[in-house]
Amino acid sequence: MNWFWKFLFTLDWLPIPVRVHALQKLGESPKPASAWPLLQARKRGNTMIADAAIAAFKQLGAAAVDPLLKRLNDNAPADRAIAAEGLGLLGKEARGAVPALIGKLNDPQLTVRVKSAEALGRIGPSSIEAVPQFIQWLKEREPRLIEAAARAIGGIGPLAKEALSALVDQVTNLDKPAREAVAEAIGKIGSLARIFAGKLAGHLQHLDADVRETVARAIGAIGPDAKAAVPALAEQLTDVDRAVRTACAKALGDIGPNAASAIPQLLELFNDKDYGVREALARAFAGIGPASAPAVPGLMRLLQDDRGSVRLAAVEALAAIGSESAIALTAIKTLAKDDKYPSVRSAAQAAITKIT
Repeated sequence: MNWFWKFLFTLDWLPIPVRVHALQKLGESPKPASAWPLLQARKRGNTMIADAAIAAFKQLGAAAVDPLLKRLNDNAPADRAIAAEGLGLLGKEARGAVPALIGKLNDPQLTVRVKSAEALGRIGPSSIEAVPQFIQWLKEREPRLIEAAARAIGGIGPLAKEALSALVDQVTNLDKPAREAVAEAIGKIGSLARIFAGKLAGHLQHLDADVRETVARAIGAIGPDAKAAVPALAEQLTDVDRAVRTACAKALGDIGPNAASAIPQLLELFNDKDYGVREALARAFAGIGPASAPAVPGLMRLLQDDRGSVRLAAVEALAAIGSESAIALTAIKTLAKDDKYPSVRSAAQAAITKIT
């Protein structure tokens, strides 16, 4: 019966729901031969059909691996790339394809190499053997290879800790997608990156504001173990670029109680004209917790902020500070009753319970 459903979804004149139903039927009957048609169905120019095709393809699971491995050696580069992408969509189900995908990291076509790297990242920790190759890519000049390597390393996670040094060296890359991927990968490796917190902090003085922002986010992603970077983050709270100020405040909140020494500098941001900075400021105090008690008067002012997201962050910060926020209870009760946003009212009600 599979042939019927395969034929049905190719009929462009049929109503979309009928063709989507045909794709769902192919997914329910996990036969390897359905893998390739389902992958190609994504290109038929309709979002609903593409989404249904991907969902049905994922239902095939491990049954789709062997037919895609055959396509991975196709003469047509486009088909090799599609096969690699499909293996990535299967995630952990495609663990058995890791050796073949590692082999494709040397494919003559850049797109095939990139799609193979993406697939290995989606498969996750089972792709650990690919890390040495990705470290080499991080030393390349080609931004797409650097980005692909970083995303793959992020997917592998803490097991890829040997790539940290190469990642940190690329955190100032002027190509934004590559730089963003590097920062994300550092965060996914997590606390193991703490030994590089100081080196990352040194890049907070970079001439490019976009780089400074990325570096701050990378530090924050390390979490509490990035304490060594707190002084540099605090200094950068006066940055001329609002995105950098926001990222530094957020990073201090992500570091949490270990960032308490930055409270005096954070207090200076209450009058910042940018609402995103004010919101990040409140969330920083929430992350630091009870030690942020000196911020209570300023947070009470933020309860009257024009922006709902800022009011929400201020309420949550006061709740995190705890009993020292008691003087704000009257204002919080007013928000719990009258604020126009349900999320603020709900957070205010929760805050009242925590503070009293």
